[in-house]
Amino acid sequence: MAPRPMPTSPTSSSSEPRPTGPLVLGIAGWAAAWLGTASEPGWLWGGVAVSVLGGLIGWRRRSRLWAALALVIAVVLGSAMARAAITRAGPIADLATQQAVVQVEGTVGEGRWQSGLGGPTWFVPVRVQRLDGRGTSWWSGASLEVSASGDRGQEWSTVAPGSTVVAVVKLSPHAELGISAWASARSTPQIRAGPGPVDVGVNAIRAGLRASVAGLPSDAAALVPALVVGDTTAMPERLQADFQATGLTHLTAVSGANLTLLLAAVLWVAGRVGVLGWWRRGLAVVVVAGFVVLCRAEPSVLRAAAGGVGGWGGLGGAGPRQGVRYLAWSVLGLVLIDPWMARSIGFALSVLATGGIVLFAARWTDAVASWAPRWLGEAVSVPLAAQVVTQPVVSAISGQVSVVGVAANLLAGPLVGPATVLGFAAAWASVPLPWLARVLGWAAAGFAQGLCGIAGVGAALPGAWLSWPMSPVAAVVAGVGCVLLVVVMPAFLTRRWLVIAVAVVMVVAWLRPISPPGWPPPGWLVVSCDVGQGDATVIRAGPSAAIVVDAGPEPRAVDRCLDQLGITQVPWLVFTHPHADHIGGVAGVADGRVVDRLLLPAVNPQAAGWQQVRAALPGVPVVSATPGLVVSAGQARVSVLAEQSFVAPAVLAPESAEENDSSLLLRAETGGVRILLAGDLQETGQAAALAAVPDLSADVLLVPHHGSAHQDAAFLAAVHARIAVISVGADNDYGHPAARTVTAVAATGAQVFRTDHSSAIALARGDGLGLLVTTERPG
Repeated sequence: MAPRPMPTSPTSSSSEPRPTGPLVLGIAGWAAAWLGTASEPGWLWGGVAVSVLGGLIGWRRRSRLWAALALVIAVVLGSAMARAAITRAGPIADLATQQAVVQVEGTVGEGRWQSGLGGPTWFVPVRVQRLDGRGTSWWSGASLEVSASGDRGQEWSTVAPGSTVVAVVKLSPHAELGISAWASARSTPQIRAGPGPVDVGVNAIRAGLRASVAGLPSDAAALVPALVVGDTTAMPERLQADFQATGLTHLTAVSGANLTLLLAAVLWVAGRVGVLGWWRRGLAVVVVAGFVVLCRAEPSVLRAAAGGVGGWGGLGGAGPRQGVRYLAWSVLGLVLIDPWMARSIGFALSVLATGGIVLFAARWTDAVASWAPRWLGEAVSVPLAAQVVTQPVVSAISGQVSVVGVAANLLAGPLVGPATVLGFAAAWASVPLPWLARVLGWAAAGFAQGLCGIAGVGAALPGAWLSWPMSPVAAVVAGVGCVLLVVVMPAFLTRRWLVIAVAVVMVVAWLRPISPPGWPPPGWLVVSCDVGQGDATVIRAGPSAAIVVDAGPEPRAVDRCLDQLGITQVPWLVFTHPHADHIGGVAGVADGRVVDRLLLPAVNPQAAGWQQVRAALPGVPVVSATPGLVVSAGQARVSVLAEQSFVAPAVLAPESAEENDSSLLLRAETGGVRILLAGDLQETGQAAALAAVPDLSADVLLVPHHGSAHQDAAFLAAVHARIAVISVGADNDYGHPAARTVTAVAATGAQVFRTDHSSAIALARGDGLGLLVTTERPG
């Protein structure tokens, strides 16, 4: 009789490596890096306690997994704590707290232009080599974020990445991850040394890529560099908003998907020409290295490289289990290199999307392939897996769910691969063979133009996205919902008619605005639309008509708001002043609606902003606003209380504080509700209005300038408002609303509502003299 195998004891069994080991270690490393970069001691001691406990369990059970878990937590936590301490408590952080003006010598990275209240500003990271200030010198490897505007911004923008410069800057504290301080440029950068050979080559390749698509339609020419190297500097805000609304934003970031596509294409060609085995693996390493170098090896690029290797390993390599291992080890390596990644939303989205694709796409593809072509199953399953897994995070940071996202990604799928691969080929061919790069660039732009069309059409659909609360409870609900979707998805995707029925319902939903239950409320009179960092206020004039005051920064948001409210007629479109966050959405107001008349301030009629408004509404009569003017339509009327003519046109620089103080002061009335609208008036303008207007009283105050710190307390008190509305974008770059402003407004007795917390805010007349406030999502 054959001997029976000896039973394996629990102790020895636990010593064997488990398939879930790398996944557990990756998650533990991520959590340890998050704890190590926290500023609260309690979290840090909690991490230490977990590490010690894991070590004790590993020793007692003789478990290699528990021992490895304790070691990973200890190493990552210690490394993260040390890096965080250097960043937060080093000499540069101390000088930033003192607002010191210093001379810095350092290496310039890849910069970007960003619009702001003071005009376009150039932001660029600088890796410090030496810093001189307050009579002392420091040698450091810390990072600064340098900003410069106007002519000085133009000077900084001409510095080639990789150059070593010397400049005078003013430091201030920086809240972002891994950055020691802000640095406002106080001088022209003096170049000490040009870029090194690698940077010179990368700069030439990136410039060659841009040259390869020069002369093509602007959207496509801007999108190709974004697809290839994440260079979105040439993408207009309109195009970026379209990509966000349709769930295609990931295409314009340096992501693991880009590298996965590139690896798949290169290795497919390699297999066809007989490159196999270790030569094929070596080629993959070269491709990954080239990708990282071309994209400048920034943290986001390293993250993309890790995600791309994991994605390729799962989908094109050794299967889902091995793909998860690749991804887990990549996460562990990345948080060791840069622990701040653990707190990065981009890092979370990249890891979750890659993990979702690796774990679920193949199984979901098999389900669809049971009744449809396999290529269709893959085209549906990959974007669906990525969206379902990342949706709780996306909703938590954006307050919306992209309803057209899966369909847009499905249509975009066949175009993304060729556009990305041809773009990479154009980039690498641009230096040795510019003519070939031109051919490849034009081919890539053809596919990119299709992507722009998909984004534009999808974003224009009334039901393109659904508002979602930005609260912890809502995030948990979204997470639970997505977990349930993951569980039922295989069974759902095998039922052809059910899938088709759901697809038809979604198509119908796209053709009409999707509103949360109870929105808009019956009997609404005034609505402050959620347009992000801007203003757009709707004054009801009739069942489908309204006076609209300001239009927000971009067309999509105000168009959606008016669609939800059923507005097809705008008897008066009023603008308080010509800043982009108030006039940028003018085309959205006009989209599918009749605009009868424009009311504009009389001061500075030739401002560039007013030219933009007139160009968007050709043939619409323009009326100049003067104090005492009253315009009306149906039950609504708007009175011009003050026009700040004390501001001389000569000092009205675009996007300036003076232009803020040139805002109209208006009082709108409808259905017995009065609201005071003051545009972006600041202290000077508010004080002047208070002196010029004897009665500022209103039921509702739209807090001026999005709740900035520039408020006059007497002006706020003179309104005697019961309700105060702050129209502001979530996590905006300006710190709006200021805490002291919220406190000051509340001190007047007004109840404060904010669009960044509650989305759109509707006001109606309640019982007696009361006001009813309804928000689009719970605040």
